[in-house]
Amino acid sequence: MRIPWKSLRQIVDVAILVTVFPLAGVMLAGKDPGRYLAFPPADIHVEHAPFSWWVFTFMAAGILAAVLPFIVRVMRRRGEPSPARAEGKFPRWGWAGVAFGLGVWVLAWTRFDWFIPLQRYTFTPLWMAFILVVNAWTQKRSGHCMLRDRPVYTALLFLFSAAFWWCFEYLNRFVQNWYYVGVEDLSPAIYILQATLPFSTVLPAVLGTANLLATMPALSCGLEDFWKLRLPRPRAWAATGGIAASAGLLAVGVWPNLLFPLLWVAPLVLLTSLRAWRGQPTVFTPLRDGDWRRVCLLALAALVCGFFWELWNWSSLAKWIYRVPYVQRFHIFEMPLLGYAGYLPFGLECAVIADSLAAESASPGATSSAGALPSRGVRLCRGINLAVAIGLALFFFILPGILVTRHLADPAISKGEVPQLAWSLHRNLTPRYGTYARNRVTSGQAGDLDLYDVPSTEWPIFGSVYYLWATENLQAAWQADANRTEPAPAVYARDTIEACVDLVLDPVHHTWVQTHWGTNYMHRENVFFRALIIAAITAEANLLQEDRHLELLRDQVNTLAADLDASPHGVLNDYPDECYPIDVLCAIACIQRADAVLGTDHSAFVARAVRGFEGHMADDKGLIPYLVDPITAQHYGPSRGVGNSYILIFARELWPEKAKIWTDQYVSHFWQDRGWATGFREFPPELSDGEWGYDVDAGPILAGFSPAANAFGLPAMVINGRLDLAATLWNQVLPACWPLPNGHLLGPKILSDWEHAPYLGEACMLYFMSARPAADATTFTGGQRPGLVWISLAFFFGIGALIIGSALWNWWRHRNRGVGGPGLQLPLWILLLAGAAMSFAVGHVVVSVICLLAAQCLPRSGPAR
Repeated sequence: MRIPWKSLRQIVDVAILVTVFPLAGVMLAGKDPGRYLAFPPADIHVEHAPFSWWVFTFMAAGILAAVLPFIVRVMRRRGEPSPARAEGKFPRWGWAGVAFGLGVWVLAWTRFDWFIPLQRYTFTPLWMAFILVVNAWTQKRSGHCMLRDRPVYTALLFLFSAAFWWCFEYLNRFVQNWYYVGVEDLSPAIYILQATLPFSTVLPAVLGTANLLATMPALSCGLEDFWKLRLPRPRAWAATGGIAASAGLLAVGVWPNLLFPLLWVAPLVLLTSLRAWRGQPTVFTPLRDGDWRRVCLLALAALVCGFFWELWNWSSLAKWIYRVPYVQRFHIFEMPLLGYAGYLPFGLECAVIADSLAAESASPGATSSAGALPSRGVRLCRGINLAVAIGLALFFFILPGILVTRHLADPAISKGEVPQLAWSLHRNLTPRYGTYARNRVTSGQAGDLDLYDVPSTEWPIFGSVYYLWATENLQAAWQADANRTEPAPAVYARDTIEACVDLVLDPVHHTWVQTHWGTNYMHRENVFFRALIIAAITAEANLLQEDRHLELLRDQVNTLAADLDASPHGVLNDYPDECYPIDVLCAIACIQRADAVLGTDHSAFVARAVRGFEGHMADDKGLIPYLVDPITAQHYGPSRGVGNSYILIFARELWPEKAKIWTDQYVSHFWQDRGWATGFREFPPELSDGEWGYDVDAGPILAGFSPAANAFGLPAMVINGRLDLAATLWNQVLPACWPLPNGHLLGPKILSDWEHAPYLGEACMLYFMSARPAADATTFTGGQRPGLVWISLAFFFGIGALIIGSALWNWWRHRNRGVGGPGLQLPLWILLLAGAAMSFAVGHVVVSVICLLAAQCLPRSGPAR
């Protein structure tokens, strides 16, 4: 059997449309696309309409109006004689399928202890048995069956079936008419494997059932000469159908409750419209002569399979549940009654895919060589490369540019409110961070890390605390907004909150601190680490109202406050011989916050603690130096942008008047406007050697600007009321975050440690975005959009357009060129695509993108024809 590449290319074209249009609709509606692309699916984000008798009655009447004429026609013609058929014996392998299926059915619906490891994998064997039985029955009735007569075709059905149903899983993310239970804790790779195996049985089951029903003339008698459906100007109708289906998919993202039936209808219309536009036969072509038999039998075959799908799902361990708007009543198994109507067009869609696989191929002479016309395989390869290039450009550049434009229009930061991006990022990050934190603790790898490898030792704990702080901010904002109806952050993030605290308190993650400070590390200087312990427990108690670690919290608060109070200058070391006053100030704020949880009072300590940050402890500008000697109070470095931004996040809640002075001084000496960019410097202007370079704490320093100082400066300015400066920073920080359509922030992710702290950057940005002005702060509004904003947008849309234009030009230029050595190039290309898919499945996105880019280099063309 030769694979019909031209037909398969049409399927790829439709798959691209099905992928892009609903996502574009979601973005046009101002919704967060990341929630629709989360994988594995982790939350319910579509609010479904309640049951409506009006809608139920209208839909039921429409379905009956469409179906009853065919039922009546068949019933009236059933009495007419039909040709006699000579039937054979039911094959032995069919009886084996019956026995196997019954055995698996028993195992699927019972809960034997010895079968627990395999309990959730029974669905695929059930359907393999079903496929065997319907093929054996077809063999008995007609002497032929798909499984025996066309084994290669049947094998391809299994292969394409998996991809076919994954498309519907993708579309379901926009309407959420069903969801799976018992899969919550699966990794992406296991989820893909566990889902793909049963998905691969869909097409063989439906097509096998259709072949069986075709051997039963009584089911379709009278339909061979029924209504003749002849449309004038078929190309115009095809174009109209394609446009309407595309618009419908776009609208699904906007109105999922109203348009959820298009999930089943639109792909079918797109597939048939594309074939009709090109003058090719479709599954509806026989209707021109009034022959409705195949259309009706395909719809009935899918309905029969649907009955068994729902039956076997009913008592399975790993199962799906329906949530269909307006008609969620009168269930047959888990499916509401009217939901079964979706199987009718689905049977036709199965046939379209099957017909594409079975289409006649060109003559054997189509195989290309250098200088000859390209084969269909080469054309498909180039078409997929074009689709990949366009997809990458859309995903990494065009759609991020649209997201940046949309979020720039959100006035929340300039009003002192939480922007919509923070809410969506928290929902997207929560399941990912929870899984990471649990796996991190379980692995125990933190006990074998290099002592001075800061990203691998500190960052997992630091990132967890940032996530907890952000959740506290969002929870407070949620409680203050009576109009918010979605679940509270503390509710849907409960498991992740506990996982973060477990990571922070995990003894294995304390190995590096214990190595620095010895076994008494919880009661010996070590300010930074002890502050993180206090912050994590305090956040958990505030969010979950639990007291599982309050004794440890009380011990750390009292001992750290006492140690700081007894120090010569009010500061202590973070690490041996390293004292960072900014961390001390944060620790004091953590102690004060813990008082509300413990019922203690450290206000006198807090009032005295200001001594560590004024007088001889400050520099000549009255600002806090970055590094000092805790014994002699000697300064080892100037006041820096990242340090000032950091302390101003916490200073307002400790000493409001002092915070106001520090804010004014910081803005006066570190804020600069260079036209193309505006924001905070890392070093004062008089230090000319701080204009360009790299610093481990600040990141790359460009024209004096510090990425870290401006990122931390965003919440610092919000909290202290400088909303004008915060809005200006937000306009530049947002494009640097590089929001992706799947809800990730590429910029912070690149700056994180992908192995040990992959979500630190996103957790930090989430915390920065969720800050709100202090209650006693005088706010200043305004702000500007420096040239960097427009440069960033030009980057997103310009690079995206360049990639798409280049890909289109390259495809057009090579469309009539063969390749040298296709027997080597095409398998290598397939291996690269497979490597990309596997790498993505196990979470190695960078490797996946590299494989896709490498695949773009193949196949290499021969000379033009």
